[in-house]
Amino acid sequence: MLEENTVLENSFSILWENLNEYQDLLRSKTAIIAYSGGKDSSLLLQFYIWLKKKNRLSKDPVLFHLDHSIRDNSTQEASIVNYFEKLGFQFVVKKKNIPKFSLKTGFSLEESGRTIRYKNLHRIADDLQGYIATGHHSEDYLETVFIQLIRGGGWNSLRTLNVFENNRFRPLMLLPEKDRKYFIENPNWPVFEDESNGSRLFLRNRIRLDMIPLLLKEGANSEKIYRNFHDLETPRPKLKGNGAEFSSGEEMVRKISRQILESEPPSICKYVIDLHLRSLHLHPVSSNFLKDLLSKIDSRSSFSLENKDAWFWKSVSSDLYILSKNALFFREFSFDPKIGFLRWNGKTKRVPGDCSPMNNLEGDKIRLGGIHRDLSELLREREIPVPVRKMLPILKRDGKTVMVCLRMWDARIEDIVSDDFRGAFLS
Repeated sequence: MLEENTVLENSFSILWENLNEYQDLLRSKTAIIAYSGGKDSSLLLQFYIWLKKKNRLSKDPVLFHLDHSIRDNSTQEASIVNYFEKLGFQFVVKKKNIPKFSLKTGFSLEESGRTIRYKNLHRIADDLQGYIATGHHSEDYLETVFIQLIRGGGWNSLRTLNVFENNRFRPLMLLPEKDRKYFIENPNWPVFEDESNGSRLFLRNRIRLDMIPLLLKEGANSEKIYRNFHDLETPRPKLKGNGAEFSSGEEMVRKISRQILESEPPSICKYVIDLHLRSLHLHPVSSNFLKDLLSKIDSRSSFSLENKDAWFWKSVSSDLYILSKNALFFREFSFDPKIGFLRWNGKTKRVPGDCSPMNNLEGDKIRLGGIHRDLSELLREREIPVPVRKMLPILKRDGKTVMVCLRMWDARIEDIVSDDFRGAFLS
């Protein structure tokens, strides 16, 4: 028992370190654990129990189990509920007639179960503002790749099952395979295996039982293959400490060359876009959104497009801007008239006493070179993204616009200063 505990402690400690990029997620949000009762979901549950004991969870996980009603297994289902009650975690158990749903929709039993399971999981995650945790591992990845290739999948099939995407978290992807196999062969906790996992009626099972062992026997390394196709090299040291990763809005903007997006095939464009989104801790784009986005780009016109995570903006001649909706530049500025400090986008500017900050409004003008110029025209010339323009602070004196605070948006861009205001600003 002591040796078992030592192995578990060492393995889960390694997994915790491997999940460095996702530790804030684990600490701050509620996990909804997809628990089938099998060996892998049981191992996943044990990892979260270990996290709780180590005080690395701010909120207890919620357990979810779906009874597929494929066969009479009421005794095992009752045992699962009893096990949940002993653990003391909140849990949700659903019983759905998967065979009936399969006949109605034409989906396979496996696809039907998956559809209903994730529908329920996402509903719970949305209600709790949490995330879904599943027990997928690198051999599951190989199975999924083969299934997608059999069904005509392309290059993106090799990049399936990311550690975190679409609010689904797969921590066991980063557990060393030798450790995972040790635990599933020597579980020191209850396991409720579904007998259908051994049935060759299902494509996934045939791949798992027949193809995967052959590949492994020939020397295939599922862990290495997964890492190769998911950019999981040894993490580079971070320059920042443990505080907020993005200290200013400038760090939450990404630009993608229009030449790439105008010339490369959709699969390459998606890879490049998703890579930039990942650096912002945002979800990959969906196929439908990508189609709309590339259609806008191909039109060679200016556009703004949004999904739940970000704004995508491009002028006729500019690169594509990706603007995280969590960025500081989408928050209202604050101003303390007593001390004259204007704060916006993680930056501070001192404002002269005879000026007042306001948001940029349609129709505003500023006097430059003896001519009153529309701010919208000036901002367009400087390629300031449309979603940002209405948030930009401008300074007014006696009702006239005297400054557009562009340096608070991007330190590389000079403020726009009116003719009669040059030299009056206190930096």
